[in-house]
Amino acid sequence: MANHPTSGRLSHEKVETNSFLLIVLVLVVVAFGGLVEIVPLFFQKSTTQPLENMKPPTALQVAGRDIYLREGCYNCHSQMVRPFRAETLRYGPYSVAGESVWDHPFQWGSKRTGPDLARVGGRYSDEWHYQHLYNPRDVVPESNMPAYPWLVKNTVNENTISAHMTALRRVGVPFTDEAIAGAPEAVKGKTEMEAVIAYLQGLGLARSGQLSSVQSAAAAQPAPAAAPAAIAAPQADASAAAPAAAASATDEAAVKVENGVVQFFFATGKKDVAQGGTEALADVIAGVKAGKKAVITGYTDATGNAAANEALAKDRAFAVRDLLLSAGLTEDQVTLQKPADNNAGAGDQARRVDVALQ
Repeated sequence: MANHPTSGRLSHEKVETNSFLLIVLVLVVVAFGGLVEIVPLFFQKSTTQPLENMKPPTALQVAGRDIYLREGCYNCHSQMVRPFRAETLRYGPYSVAGESVWDHPFQWGSKRTGPDLARVGGRYSDEWHYQHLYNPRDVVPESNMPAYPWLVKNTVNENTISAHMTALRRVGVPFTDEAIAGAPEAVKGKTEMEAVIAYLQGLGLARSGQLSSVQSAAAAQPAPAAAPAAIAAPQADASAAAPAAAASATDEAAVKVENGVVQFFFATGKKDVAQGGTEALADVIAGVKAGKKAVITGYTDATGNAAANEALAKDRAFAVRDLLLSAGLTEDQVTLQKPADNNAGAGDQARRVDVALQ
């Protein structure tokens, strides 16, 4: 085979034997590939414009976000729901870029020692968050999260909030002049605990389809001024501090805790457990690990096909049982039984599964 001279041309041999040239060419290729992937994102509405129903954060929420970052909460909690079935079943709709266009810096990530917080807004009551931040073990006995009792004593610095919001407006957050001017008064006298809770209650509302009224209510309602009694002396039954996502009268899955009983409500014809179910079962799980037994009772709709309704009621009870098993309980620690009065008529009460300790 004839040897063709390669002098004056760039050959593989020259590239592979010249380390400096190889590094330069690799950098050029990587840079070009990165630009091809990244540059178009600067011109797509889905990545540069906020969601349609998003509202700028309140001054108290801005202060709360600063405290969230200061305390390093992002080291254990991401704010990004991945587009996987297991993620969306647990947390809700997957995250999109439009939710984070006003975040500087954004909180997307992959580190999760604790649960993802992208959809935590409105899922728990202000009191639950207060207890959880003051002493996490009061509401989640197995939690390894550190306590933040100093947030109750520290107050928000009203002297810097306007300057901070002005800087955020320069990078795209649409704060009005009135909002910036009124920021010092809005946060004056507020504790850092109130600010963090306001921030958490505003997370994920736009993507979850929840009304902004939840966000406004979270900012308007202050946390208790003093530590509740449960903080000073934790009670055996901490169900009052469990997630307070009340069952809705609408045809949707929901969960609530009432007198120590965790009640799961299901959508018509569905057996999907409501979001927040594992968190609502925290006291039950702790009680079982302490030696008690979890008893599951399911109700059957009295309207429609009786056989189909009974089968669906069983599937719902099994779905709740699987939730307990996924939390580390064993089948011998869980009992399924019919309630004394299994006929609950129609409506959400007929689509209910209860979990209690025995």
